[in-house]
Amino acid sequence: MTRYLALDRTLRAAACLGAILAAGCGGGGDGGGSPPPPELLQITAGNQVAVARATAANFVSLGSVNDVGIVGSSGAQRGSAVAGAAKHALGKAMAVARSGGSLRPLATYTVTEDCPAGGSISITIDDRDNSGTASAGDVLTMAFTDCRDSASSLIKGGVTASLATVSDTQMTGLFTFSQLTLVEGSESVSANGQANATYSEATDAAGTMTARTTISVTAAGLVTSISTPGYSDTFTNDPDFSAVWTDVMPRNAPGYSTSALAGRMHIASLNGKIILATDPPVHVWSAEQYPDSGVILATGYQSKLRLTAVNTQTARLELDANNDGAFESTRDVAWNELLPY
Repeated sequence: MTRYLALDRTLRAAACLGAILAAGCGGGGDGGGSPPPPELLQITAGNQVAVARATAANFVSLGSVNDVGIVGSSGAQRGSAVAGAAKHALGKAMAVARSGGSLRPLATYTVTEDCPAGGSISITIDDRDNSGTASAGDVLTMAFTDCRDSASSLIKGGVTASLATVSDTQMTGLFTFSQLTLVEGSESVSANGQANATYSEATDAAGTMTARTTISVTAAGLVTSISTPGYSDTFTNDPDFSAVWTDVMPRNAPGYSTSALAGRMHIASLNGKIILATDPPVHVWSAEQYPDSGVILATGYQSKLRLTAVNTQTARLELDANNDGAFESTRDVAWNELLPY
């Protein structure tokens, strides 16, 4: 804000205060105009399913971006097949960077890998300290050019990671998503914006690997869109919106993942915002399509909606439409109604 604008608004506020007993401020001679609509969406019996669907879809869209955009660039042993291709390309790029020979300060290395069913991934390493490996201060960029793992899958766009710390088991940095788009059949997810991210992994004595990713949206915001034959929407995750994903992968047993979102998000289809909190985290077995446990609280304007995963078939919606602290209505819905894909 410039000094001029700040002064102008101060003078205008003073003028409004002096005239408040007369014609009011900005409302003509009718005693003042109507108050602006609240930023938060009012959750009602009529829109609770739509709010629950948008909440569940935001979990899906951010989880997809995490798999390819963050985990794919870190070299983790999980995520989609496209993320696996990104890991392979990154490893090859690092091998080139370590090869010695013509290394020079501020060297930049790029490796391009073909994707299994067409297209390519280009990994660029800006080795700013000339260490020959990824390290703090370096910048990694992944550019996907119509990369296909199969005839029905596609990824395009890019991710840039400005690294803050790097080790064999942990990486932190600022991730910038630029028109990153993931397509699987008739469904797609896209992302634009920035988030600070931390990825870590550990393996215990029994061979169980645990991977954990956290993100915190920056002042630039993070926008994700999802499109399916039955549902399309866009979500704007405000600054400081956070997400935590944990993946547990035993050597000889089924794995599972948990996720938790927290913060303010705008839902384009409903033209309003809600505030999310997750406790306990949403739990999904690797062999299942839908969660079997977890609770998400969506807070709106003088209203709340609690979404509980009852089992892998059913979610329970509890509505407090008047913000009196009591959930006056309960409704069970099928997961495939909330997530129709």
